Amino acid sequence: MAQTGISQAISWIVVSYWAHIIVSSFSIYAAARAVYNLHFHPAAKYPGPRLAAISNIWWAYQWMTGRYPMAIASVLREYGDVVRIGPNELVFVTPKAATDIYASQVKGLEYFPKADFISLGLRDQGITWERDPVKHRQKAKLLLPAFSAKSLKQKEGKLHKYIDLFIQKMKHKAEQGEEVELRRWADWLAMDIAADLGYSHELHQVEDEKQSVVLTSVWNVNLFVTVHTISKKFPLLGWMQYLAVPPSAVWSFYKAHSINRGAFNHRVQSQGKLQHVDHFDHLVSSMPPNPSQAQLDSLETICAHLSLAGSEPISSSFLCIVAFSLQYQAFHSMLVAEIRQAFNTYDEITASSVAPLNLLHAAMMEQLRVAVVGATGQPRVSPGATVDGHYIPKGVQVQYGNYAFTRDPRFFHDAYRYRPQRWLSKDHGLWDSAYANDRVNDFNPWSLGVRACPGMKLSSDEIKLIMAKVLWTFDVEIMHGQHVDFERDFRMYGMLTKPDVWVRFHPVVREV
Repeated sequence: MAQTGISQAISWIVVSYWAHIIVSSFSIYAAARAVYNLHFHPAAKYPGPRLAAISNIWWAYQWMTGRYPMAIASVLREYGDVVRIGPNELVFVTPKAATDIYASQVKGLEYFPKADFISLGLRDQGITWERDPVKHRQKAKLLLPAFSAKSLKQKEGKLHKYIDLFIQKMKHKAEQGEEVELRRWADWLAMDIAADLGYSHELHQVEDEKQSVVLTSVWNVNLFVTVHTISKKFPLLGWMQYLAVPPSAVWSFYKAHSINRGAFNHRVQSQGKLQHVDHFDHLVSSMPPNPSQAQLDSLETICAHLSLAGSEPISSSFLCIVAFSLQYQAFHSMLVAEIRQAFNTYDEITASSVAPLNLLHAAMMEQLRVAVVGATGQPRVSPGATVDGHYIPKGVQVQYGNYAFTRDPRFFHDAYRYRPQRWLSKDHGLWDSAYANDRVNDFNPWSLGVRACPGMKLSSDEIKLIMAKVLWTFDVEIMHGQHVDFERDFRMYGMLTKPDVWVRFHPVVREV
């Protein structure tokens, strides 16, 4: 018994000793690291929250709240045009900084390579997540034919197909006296179009008035994408990211992946047999006659990225233009008048015929400014270069506060208000001199440089077609005294989460 007691005591002493060593070592390391980050790190001279200087906890917390863009705007107002938001990360706000970070090139390759951000670590990173500048350029070249003027003209019929179906559904809702939750319908419409344009994947959400498993899985993993991104800053705690995903979300994700894989394989087998053109046609034409599985996997990932990039921003634009303009009735009335005076019949509304509508373009651009979709910072890694007059050592991450730029009174008058007239030219009758100094030419909602969205023309056409057809056909009424406010009602995670917006569509009665 005595020997057992002695043995236990010795074991306890040994365990306590090593526990003390581990805790002490960790404490010393943490303290040394904090001192280094505060005083000796290459980014130490830049101001910012003290916690952000010694740890990524500040950065992670802002992302988890869904209010990361607002937090970045706040610290830029407090500390100046360059702020340290992590031990190795700086954020800028001036237009010159955006140009330096995103538009700089060396031999056609981006000078500031993409940081490891948001990517889910798939074997092939597709187009959006590809960090290697050479591989990204190769994939970007594959996409160029898909977004040429000729290609967009060939695909315009698909836009009309789904928008017209949406219009018919809303007419039926109006006949039944029903209110419509527009966020849901906007998601359905945008994803239906994007999936069909990408690789002829028909989801039938608008037709069936039911959300697909594919779209459900996208929203189910929205928060996980943020948690996964945060986990990259805390590798020892990476395993905890999977606690943020309920089993139902995991099940829906794998089911959606299976559905997408099946649709993609069907599209591969149907090559050359379809009557209409999709993005896949242009992508596969650059491949060898018998592409390898790795090449097909890359195509599949690119098509998935195109579907996401071509749906959520469109959905947000549709919802926000309707909501924000209805809350600014003076402009909304003029927008409706412009559209209805431009077209005698519904069939006259096409991508080319809506292009000259100045108020419609202004409404779209102002929505993109107010509800900034690309407000994630889009971090890049400095190669050892100058950003807005500041030399940034190699390896330090830099990003641009796109949302902060849009809310800075130096760059936009009445920055927190939806005022589309700021986008009108001086010779337009509704131009307002109060907005004469707004930096509208420095606002790039589709980014800059070699990573700028190749589908910006398609997105613009799609948004304008939806709005023109809807406002030509209906008087839209927002219900229940709702007032939509971006800062209060929206959250940014992997994608922008939007509030429910209830509206009623009233068909316009025209004399025959």
